[in-house]
Amino acid sequence: MLCLVGAEKGGTGKTTLAVNLAAMCALAGHDTLLVDTDSQGSASIWSAARSEGGVSPEVICMSKHGKVGFDLAKLKDKFPRIIVDAGGRDSMELRQSMAVCDVMIMPFRPSQFDTWSLDRMVQLMRDIEERVGERVNAKAMLNAVSTNPQVTEEREMRGVLADYAEYFPVLWQAVADRIAFRRAARDGLCVTELKGPLHDAKASAEMAAIYQEVFSENFASTQKPSAAAA
Repeated sequence: MLCLVGAEKGGTGKTTLAVNLAAMCALAGHDTLLVDTDSQGSASIWSAARSEGGVSPEVICMSKHGKVGFDLAKLKDKFPRIIVDAGGRDSMELRQSMAVCDVMIMPFRPSQFDTWSLDRMVQLMRDIEERVGERVNAKAMLNAVSTNPQVTEEREMRGVLADYAEYFPVLWQAVADRIAFRRAARDGLCVTELKGPLHDAKASAEMAAIYQEVFSENFASTQKPSAAAA
């Protein structure tokens, strides 16, 4: 299964989502490949930090740029799970990944700037559909939402996204803006690997729910905790 994490707008937390899903797939026992198509290379840096820290299981990361579609299609025969991190812009890498993916997850922050990008995303999906003859299986998700229950931005953004459900229905689970994600990324971890005082049960539960919605299976790690995660 090739899961693309991408969107036309930058700054929505795509890399954070991609590396967490990749690590969780590996933890669940799936042979997993993380593909970094973003020129910033953040996913590659995260993978290197994981390898240097001796974290198990290793998450193999490969950088691909330009016309990536053919290579991704071939890699689907070798890896049961492929997570593609695409940069936040309309690019050849994003378009070609959309054309070959099994599912595309598009994170959106509950902000006006992200709202303004929705029509551009629809047009991009129409372009891909015209080219390949079928619509991209895309899902929107709300990312970095406020943990303050008094803030209504998440509900308001869901209302806006409801008008685009024909193109990208919204995942039920949202992910909050939690420091655990930044702490995990520093050491090449996903949030479910944080232990002791760094463990964030809410962040772990949110990602487990996202994992279940994306892959239609409950998340369960087959790995013993590593020293680097403790």
